[in-house]
Formats: sequence, structure tokens, C-alpha cells
Amino acid sequence: MIVTKEWFIHKINNFLENDVSNKMNKLDGSYIFEPNVVVGIVSGNDPIYIKYKEIIGEFHLTPSEAFNWYCSSQNKENSNQVLSVIAYILPINQKTKTENLIYSKSMPSERWAHTRLFGEQANMNIQQHLVDELRKLGIDAFAPTLENKLFKINRKIWASNWSHRHSCFAAGLGSFGLSDGFINSQGKAMRCGSIIVNIELPSDAKNRPSDPYEYCIKCGDCITRCPVKAISYEKFHNKMICSEHVMGTIPYINKNYGINIYACGLCQVGVSCSDGIPKN
Repeated sequence: MIVTKEWFIHKINNFLENDVSNKMNKLDGSYIFEPNVVVGIVSGNDPIYIKYKEIIGEFHLTPSEAFNWYCSSQNKENSNQVLSVIAYILPINQKTKTENLIYSKSMPSERWAHTRLFGEQANMNIQQHLVDELRKLGIDAFAPTLENKLFKINRKIWASNWSHRHSCFAAGLGSFGLSDGFINSQGKAMRCGSIIVNIELPSDAKNRPSDPYEYCIKCGDCITRCPVKAISYEKFHNKMICSEHVMGTIPYINKNYGINIYACGLCQVGVSCSDGIPKN
């Protein structure tokens, strides 16, 4: 079988339709993510990954650096570094978005909290599923964020050494907004993922906007929605103010919903980019 972008779309949508991890099993059994994934591909040698070391930090890995680590960890000979990064967008269920908008002005709704916990577990399962399916075809692949010895989050600045959103941008799937949310054809209310594959696939870099904030119309909806004023026109997204609030939701979610997770997402709903790329 030839692996193409359509192959990835089919594999992910099929997973979303059928795998139990993409169901609100503790609530109404509905989808966590709609089976309407968007996929983009970018070359592992795209120079934007070098630029990310300047923008995000020297600690952010290039696909080659990540793949070298993987080969070393598996005692594999790394003789062929024709790499591609597969990035994808998982749109959050519309019912969840509606509930998070109507329910709360400071704390997340129950469905949103479940999406943050169980949806991310489903997202991780998707990455592993893709890696397993590719390996069945004799194609080496791995998911950096699933490698505990590789993937790191610097909580002092709230940045990681492998960013799904930045791979989505590199693959031409959208742009960032004032809130740091990723605006794309399926809307900012989403989760995203990425994996590295050891084959050359056609790149979608031509779809990448030159302006990293290309699709943000600066409407200010996210500024109004934020309960702790962590977003502004002048300074965009203050990660420290945001993270303090988000981490502070844990006791509320634990007490009211019976799960141990943090969440918010109020700036992702009730805004012009919730369901797609807004029009000026």
C-alpha cells in the first residue's frame, strides 16, 4: 500500500469512529473528537525547524535530532534520514464547545475537562496507532511526545522540546492567534498531534502563511473570554498568568467531576475562530 496524506486521514478518522478511547465513556458515549481530521505534511529537513530554535528555544528538537535520539535508543543504524513530519488537527465535539461556552465564565465544563484528560489519551493512542500501522508496512516512525526519556516540558516558561502546534504551522494547517491557540479550518477548539516518519512525502509547506498570525483578525474575542486577563493586544498571551489559572482548576474539576486534570479552554469557544478560520 502506498502511504499518502489520504492514508493518514483514513487511518485517523477510522480510529476516531471506532476506538473506545474517543468516546465520552463516563458521560454520554459521544465522540470526544469529530472524525473529520485535517492532515498536513512537512519535510523533516524544512528550515523552519532551525528557526524554531530561535523562536521557541535552542532546546526545541529538529526532526533529525529527534530521529537520531530514537535510532540511538533502539540501537538502530541511522543511515537514511529522509524524514517527513505528519501533523493533524482533531476537532472537538460541537456539544462540548457549546457546553463550555454556556456553562462557565471561570471554570471549564464537565465535557471540556473530560476532553482535556481522556481526549489527550486518545490523541496519544492515535500517535501510537499510526506508528504501529506504519511499522507493519516496514516504515520506521515514532512519536516524540510518547517518548518519556525524550519529551520534556519546561514549566518555568511553559514550552516543550517538541511542539505539535508548531509542526501544524510548519505543515501549512493554519496560524496562531492572540491567545497562542492554533487557528485552522476546523477551528481553534481542537487538539493536535504529530509524528515523524522515515520516508519522503510531498510537503504542504507551500500552504504555510508567511505571517505566523495570518488568520487572526485581532477581534479581541479571546481577550474578553479570558477570566484572568492573560491575553492582550499588546503582549498577546501571558503563559504564566494563564498557567496559574489553569492549574488552579484542578481542585474544582476533581471535586465536581471526579477526575484529576486541569482545563480551561474558555478562549477557544464563543470566539470568531472557534469553528474555522474567521473572515475579516
